[in-house]
Amino acid sequence: MPHRLKVPRVLIVDDDAEFLATLRRILRRHFEILTTTKPVQALSLFALKGPFAVVISDFRMPLMNGVEFFARIAAMDKNVQRIMLTGYAELQMVIDAVNRGKITAFLTKPVSAAFIRAKVTEAIQTYNQQYTAGQNKPRMEKRYDALSANKVAAFVQLLLTTKEKEILALLAKGYSNEEIARELVITIGTVKSHLNHIFCKMDVHSRSKAVAKSIELGIIKPRQAITPAILI
Repeated sequence: MPHRLKVPRVLIVDDDAEFLATLRRILRRHFEILTTTKPVQALSLFALKGPFAVVISDFRMPLMNGVEFFARIAAMDKNVQRIMLTGYAELQMVIDAVNRGKITAFLTKPVSAAFIRAKVTEAIQTYNQQYTAGQNKPRMEKRYDALSANKVAAFVQLLLTTKEKEILALLAKGYSNEEIARELVITIGTVKSHLNHIFCKMDVHSRSKAVAKSIELGIIKPRQAITPAILI
C-alpha cells in the first residue's frame, strides 16, 4: 500500500560503484537517495528502511540478477515503482523483467541525466497517484513496522544454499577450513569459495561476524556455536 512521502525516496542498486556514484549525483538534489552495490543489502534496506517510492536496479549483478531482485521487491511491496537499467536488452530478458520482476520502466545504458530524472519523477508521480486513489498512511506504516529482522532472516535463508548452511553450522562449531573440507568431502578451495559467497550474501567480512549474524537471524541456534572469538 502506497505511502505519500514528503521527500521522494529512491533506492538504487548497481554493482558498478562508479555508475552508482553518477546516479547519486544526478538524483540527490531532487530526491532522498540510498545506494548499495549489493542486491542482498538492497533487500535488507528495502525491508528495514522503507518505504521507497522507486527502486532502480541494474540487470547484471552478482548472486542474483535484476529480474530476481525485483521479483523479491514486488513480493514485499507491489506498489513501489521499479526501474531496470541494463547495458544490453534481449527479448527474453525484457519478457522476464516484465512478468517476473513486474518492472515499470526498462532503460538501456547509457542514459542521459535529464532522461533518468524525468523517468524517476514520472515513477514517483505514479506512486503518489496510488496513494491519493484511496490508500492510507497508517496501514503502510504498520506494514513496514512488520518487515523487521524476521523478514531479513527469511531472505538470507532463501539466498543461502544447502551447502552454505552446512558450512555455517560447522563454522559455528569452530571448524577450520581444512576440517570443513574433510567433513564435507570438498576441497579447501571450494570451502573458501563458499565462504566468500556467504560473506557477500550476509554482508559480513569475517567468520565470526557470519556466525554472529546467523545466530541473530535464527539461522544457527546459540547452543550450536562456540565463542565467536575462536573463529576470527
